[in-house]
Amino acid sequence: MTVELDAHGFPKTSGIFETIKTVHGKPIALGRHMRRALSSATELGIPMPGEEEIRIKLVQVLAENPYETGRLRICIYKNGFVITHHEYQENPNPARLTFYSQTVLGMQHKMFPYDFRFSILQIAQDEGFDDCILFNSQNYITESAVSNLLFMIKGEWVTPPITSGILPGVMRALAVEECGVKVRPIHISEVPDISSGFLLSSLRIAQHISHIGEMKLEMGEASRAIEAQIRASAQPVSVG
Repeated sequence: MTVELDAHGFPKTSGIFETIKTVHGKPIALGRHMRRALSSATELGIPMPGEEEIRIKLVQVLAENPYETGRLRICIYKNGFVITHHEYQENPNPARLTFYSQTVLGMQHKMFPYDFRFSILQIAQDEGFDDCILFNSQNYITESAVSNLLFMIKGEWVTPPITSGILPGVMRALAVEECGVKVRPIHISEVPDISSGFLLSSLRIAQHISHIGEMKLEMGEASRAIEAQIRASAQPVSVG
């Protein structure tokens, strides 16, 4: 059955999704993504398709849409699931961030429709930035419109905790579990203490942040080292 998709490529209903980078048809951290999807589906009461059913469809979609670097998206909703694979263009440039002017409730689950987050991203881009930093009602930094955040503050790599109101991102988990990144609340008053930073997401992996507003961040040895660690932990795997 053909499912109608919206302008962003999501089914015209509601559900959960995972976006996964592929390299030569091999997804990065597929197991982690599917475990997160299963956890969300269970908590939200969305029927989860069988593992073999998903794997067969994955193999088919990847074979029919081969790309050197791709964006794999798995959307799961009440009446089924949709898997798409499109070419993904790497952005080699560092990101310029601004602050979003309003507090935003964090999402514990990767859910669609995703229009609100795309609208926040568009506001930042209309102002000449690549993305924006969000904060909660207590003025603690949470995430960007579409990515997790990683900052060097006073010599330590830190990322906000899930309790601040963030999506538990897969690349963020790799950074914490395998690269020595610390988890702690980050108040917006600490922004002047940020010396380096990255956007973490399944597509960007680790994208350097060059500016927060007019404040320029460093890209030194420590930044190159943590980026190399994160990318080394994000290896593509075959699905069969």
